[in-house]
Amino acid sequence: NEMMILGGLTRQLSEEMDKQLDLEDQQDKCQKNYERDMAASITPTACQVYIHYMSFLKEQIKIVEKRIDEITEKIDIQIEVVKNLKLETRSLEIVKENRYDEYKKEMAKENEKEMEEFITTSKIMKDGS
Repeated sequence: NEMMILGGLTRQLSEEMDKQLDLEDQQDKCQKNYERDMAASITPTACQVYIHYMSFLKEQIKIVEKRIDEITEKIDIQIEVVKNLKLETRSLEIVKENRYDEYKKEMAKENEKEMEEFITTSKIMKDGS
């Protein structure tokens, strides 16, 4: 589930970066068109339209950059969550392995004890005969 969240955030980041590139491309085109029209004597109204549109694009770019920063921060946090879960899982595996090792040692001790008892019992029975 945490990996799915990370994937969703990564997808959102990609979409926002695409929006940013598109807005910057529109801004560049608008600037070039404005400069071209200025050289060919532009009307004051058209000039205002260009200026307002470039201002609008600049604001949109700032908004997208802010969203990119927020998503990047969420991704960093999610990466830490995933790392911690992997560490936690590994820690549990180590505990499980250690318990199994302890179990095997206990079983070996019990088997050794049973063998000693068998040998002792055999000796007693042999001596008694």
